[in-house]
Amino acid sequence: MAHLIEAGIIGATGYTGLSLLEVLVRHPNIELKFATTRRGDLAGEYIYREHPNLLGLTELQFSLFDLGNESLKDANDRVLRLIGDSDVVFLAVPSGASANIVKEIRRLGTRIIDTSADFRLKDPDAYRRFYEREHPCPELLKEFVYGLPELHREDIRKAKYVACPGCNSTAMILAGYPLTKIQGLGNFRIVYDVMTGSSEAGAELSRSSHHAERTGVVRPYSLKEHRHLAEVRQELGMEPSRVCATMFAVGMVRGVECIGHVFPDQPIGEKELWRAFRSAYGEEPFIRIRARKVPGPGSLPDPKFVRGSNYCDVGFFVDEVCGRICVLSALDNLLKGDVGNAVQSMNLMFGLDEGTRLRDLVPSYLYE
Repeated sequence: MAHLIEAGIIGATGYTGLSLLEVLVRHPNIELKFATTRRGDLAGEYIYREHPNLLGLTELQFSLFDLGNESLKDANDRVLRLIGDSDVVFLAVPSGASANIVKEIRRLGTRIIDTSADFRLKDPDAYRRFYEREHPCPELLKEFVYGLPELHREDIRKAKYVACPGCNSTAMILAGYPLTKIQGLGNFRIVYDVMTGSSEAGAELSRSSHHAERTGVVRPYSLKEHRHLAEVRQELGMEPSRVCATMFAVGMVRGVECIGHVFPDQPIGEKELWRAFRSAYGEEPFIRIRARKVPGPGSLPDPKFVRGSNYCDVGFFVDEVCGRICVLSALDNLLKGDVGNAVQSMNLMFGLDEGTRLRDLVPSYLYE
């Protein structure tokens, strides 16, 4: 039997942690060694006590781990030994908490895949501006590879540390990236509208995420300068004045729908767009192009057709009347917008087929 990759999860009680568990417990090349929590009431409890859908799929128990709590030194030391004995550790903790964990565990030599925002941006000034705090270890920013395989596949293969993109960032980048291949567009400006499901807000309770407050809404938020815009500008190589976005909370649980509006100086036709999208994504295993002129379900990207999968559907159309190009994308925010990129990156880092386990995740049309 081939050597199994020994892996662990730091922060396994939230939605990202749950999604990692759902994927990794059935990954044929992974032996999941530990999954941590900061909650004392869950220490030693079976994973399925907190995540009932995993009953019968794993007998793993939660390990207590909180580096900020000095009274947990023995528990923390046990987990640090597990990390040191593992091949890779996934960080599924909130932004702001991850950096301090990385400072402590990088000395152990284990590969790190971070799903938080702490190491996505290469510029500490951009981090300070968007996250309103100093980065605790700016010297480590350049050691992390941005974990979007469609743009950084070869760098990820060689990486020791990977920082996975945000869900909205992934949607905006994958929608806009093909436009960077059209010479006639020059220094174009793009305006995004991004609609997100309630699970994007995470498992922590708040009034705005309460069912009575959230269901049925189309609620604008982050009207300008959403944090994920910093990643889009970095990855597309665009000046701040040329990329803007407005976010909308909508009444779905999982999913992101993104539409970007561009008004080019000279007409760009559908043939040029087809060439650009096929050049960017023709060989990509988890990108599907939907750009049919015939209206109806499936003609353009829609979260309903990707939920529960690692696919990102992209598409476009041309509005000849007002000279507008629209680029679109749709993805599951907990998979291709989060855990899917993490596992796809891990597969690349360990020389596996990057679709291992992820191809099993078939979109469920009647998901909600």
